[in-house]
Amino acid sequence: MDAQYIERTLINRQVPDLLPSDEGWVLPHYGGLSIANLPATIAALLGTSLPGALPALPEELWAEWMPGLRRVVLVVLDALGYRMLQRMLSSGEGQAFSDLAEAGRLVPLTSVFPSTTDAALVSLSTGRPPAEHGWLAYTMYLRELGVAANAILLSPVWTRKTDQLLDWGLDPSTLIPVPRLAERLASTGISTGAVFYSGFRGTGFSMMLYKGVAERRGHLLSSDLWVQLRHLLAETQGSRAFITAYWSGMDTLSHAYGPDTDQCESEFQTMRHLLSRQFLASLSTTDREGTLLLITADHGQIHIPSEQILTADQDPELSRHLMVPIMGESR
Repeated sequence: MDAQYIERTLINRQVPDLLPSDEGWVLPHYGGLSIANLPATIAALLGTSLPGALPALPEELWAEWMPGLRRVVLVVLDALGYRMLQRMLSSGEGQAFSDLAEAGRLVPLTSVFPSTTDAALVSLSTGRPPAEHGWLAYTMYLRELGVAANAILLSPVWTRKTDQLLDWGLDPSTLIPVPRLAERLASTGISTGAVFYSGFRGTGFSMMLYKGVAERRGHLLSSDLWVQLRHLLAETQGSRAFITAYWSGMDTLSHAYGPDTDQCESEFQTMRHLLSRQFLASLSTTDREGTLLLITADHGQIHIPSEQILTADQDPELSRHLMVPIMGESR
């Protein structure tokens, strides 16, 4: 089962009649070829299981790495989609990723639906599709509170403050009704750690997302992300461990400038350099021993021409008939 076979499998799946067949729609492959299948895969690699989760990836993709494996590192690079990575590799700009692909395996996986960051990150934390874990969009209507909410800031959509809904009594530990991968691993004696942006440390969303993670480290820039990740590896030498890290730089620039721009290419080159020099080349033999590195995106990015964008929530005639703003996933 190689990358070309998997890509054909994903692309050739029949889509519902309501989706135009000539527009290249790709459905989530929850049966074993999506990012939501990674948590069960990680659990299996570490010798346990994740009850209730979607199945693991096909064993032929990972079973050969199990002998002697003690630690799994999952790095999520926001918006570094498969097509974008292929373009960078073919242009010769992705040497570190090329080296990893040659030493291991590079295959396409689908994102979840909707393919937005908060929904995908919760799926990567739980092994469940958004319809099960309930985190469905960047903005959601919370019926119990009667409020239109930002799903990451956990505040009403009309403010940029963080965690205002926690002051209203919202408990982040109860927002996701299914277990996290970290909770399951911790119950079997496996150490857990996470590295993510310092600005989100202690927020409701991070408490919700990283519930069960024992060691949480913040970073300020992409440079110290790789250093923090390296330090966590050094501290868990000889232990069974799962460590995850998240970087949003590519997504941030893609939203600001578009995905196929010089700015995004520059960010990719920076990320490639730091991955190579500050992480891979700096790991000792003992840090590498028994350790598997998995790198994935949460979704990709595509350019949408401005003439094809309809901002329905800015239509005054529609808005005056609504009790609350339009919610859900705008894309």
